[in-house]
Amino acid sequence: MVGAYGTMIGAGGGFVLIPILLLLYPREDAHIITSISLAVIFFNALSGSIAYGRQRRVDFPSGIILAAATIPGAIGGVFVTTLIPRGIFDVVLGIILILGAGFIVLFPGRERPGEGTIRKGHFHRELTERNGTVHRYSYNLPAAAGASGAVGFFSSLLGLGGGIIHVPLLSRVFGFPVHVATATSHFVLAVMAFTATVINAATGAFYRGSWRTAFLAAGVFVTYSSDILPKMGEY
Repeated sequence: MVGAYGTMIGAGGGFVLIPILLLLYPREDAHIITSISLAVIFFNALSGSIAYGRQRRVDFPSGIILAAATIPGAIGGVFVTTLIPRGIFDVVLGIILILGAGFIVLFPGRERPGEGTIRKGHFHRELTERNGTVHRYSYNLPAAAGASGAVGFFSSLLGLGGGIIHVPLLSRVFGFPVHVATATSHFVLAVMAFTATVINAATGAFYRGSWRTAFLAAGVFVTYSSDILPKMGEY
């Protein structure tokens, strides 16, 4: 369920999975919980990126640049998480989730009226989906890369994946079409979560949660292999 929902909205599902893990394991360290979540998010984002890639909705040139921008933040977030006590982590996570929910409720998603406008000095993009839909848009690349770097840090810090923040940023601030923002964000999340998982594995945190990750990741891939996600993406 987390895999299907997370892929549908481009969020990776961490904002749903992390609270569940915190409730299931009230005595587990925060960095162990985030390592499990980020590993599952990687598998979810990878499978979702494949599904969206088949629909030709991923802006790969933009995604590669934005994904690279998340890597330093993702590495830093992993190490900072090890310094945060579980009680403080729970409070910070709760505040972030409430603020994120409030932002989405107060500013519901809409296609930007300026979509298709090519602005001088911006990174110009044109993307054609498999169904023939053509998207033309432009955005401030340095600003988008900077925002992605911040998303990478906080996503890795809290184990959220970051799509819940990244998709609204791409669509509402930088003018990406909503479907392209969702798909491209999923690709970026895959790179960010993989980086964080590698660091967690190197520090030993991932191995303490590896068996739980295996079962959760299996559920993600079962959802993907059923071919539900490409159909859900049409809506």
